[in-house]
Amino acid sequence: MTRHRRNTGAASASKRSESEPATDPSDGGTLEEIRRVETIADRVDVQSIRRELPDEWDVRPDLVQFGSEPLSETIRFRRTLADPQLVLKPIDDSQPGRDIVFYERDGLRAARERTMTVDSLSEAVRVAVNRVHQLDR
Repeated sequence: MTRHRRNTGAASASKRSESEPATDPSDGGTLEEIRRVETIADRVDVQSIRRELPDEWDVRPDLVQFGSEPLSETIRFRRTLADPQLVLKPIDDSQPGRDIVFYERDGLRAARERTMTVDSLSEAVRVAVNRVHQLDR
C-alpha cells in the first residue's frame, strides 16, 4: 500500500528562507507590497451614530455591488429587510470622506435609487440620520 501526503503548504513554506517574502504566484507581488487603504467604515463611528437613531434602526458597514462594478464598502441604515434602507457610498473608494452618494431603497425587492451626492461624509451621515427620523414617523 502506498501512502500519499497532502501538501498543505506548511512543508514548502518551511523550505523557504526566513528572509524570503511570501508571494502570491497569481500576481507576482509580495505581501510587503500590500498597503492598507482607509475605507468608509474606518471613517465612521457606528456606535455614536446608532445612539442618534430610533431604537429599531441599525447602522453598519456593508459590502454592496453596484451594477458590474467591484464590491464597494458602504454604510447602510436599516430597520428591517422589508423597510426602506439608506446607503452611503463614496464616489471614489480611495477617498471615503469626500463626495458621498446617498441611495434610498424602498424595501427588499425595490431597486436602489440614487437621491443625491453630498460633499463630505459627515454631512452625508447627518442627512441619513435626519432621513431615518423622517421615515420612522
